[in-house]
Amino acid sequence: MKKDNKEIAPKLYALLSFLHQTSEEFEIVGEEIKDKNIKMTIRGLAIEIRQYEHELNSQLQSLRIKEINLTTGDSVEVLLKNIHFVVKAPTEKETFDDCRKSEASFNKAYRNILNEYFPYPDLKSMLVYQSNGIKCAFMKMKLLNSISHESPCYP
Repeated sequence: MKKDNKEIAPKLYALLSFLHQTSEEFEIVGEEIKDKNIKMTIRGLAIEIRQYEHELNSQLQSLRIKEINLTTGDSVEVLLKNIHFVVKAPTEKETFDDCRKSEASFNKAYRNILNEYFPYPDLKSMLVYQSNGIKCAFMKMKLLNSISHESPCYP
């Protein structure tokens, strides 16, 4: 394995784990929400995140980037703890607030990788595309909140 892989692999696998966990959490929240529009938006977000998880996993396999267990430095668990936000929101207002916080976690997760030296230009392009796609998905949530009957709580 290349030296570059040893440096970027833990961050890529942390992002992969983050995508997996958040897609499951959004699916759970989507099942609990009563409002049909919010439910469909949350479930769509979960599906999109799951798609990005599969894309990233396929790229890692095709590039033969293996997960590395580090004995020193940041492990995948530490990276996840620093960027992960658990979504659990029973009301619409809390759902929008948690989505805002989750959006910040996604931005941090992708920036954590994209701000580093990156030896794989195609993989980097895919990650930029995914980051932009997630930003668009959260913009849909903002739009939905702005037209909802409650006062806006998602700036």
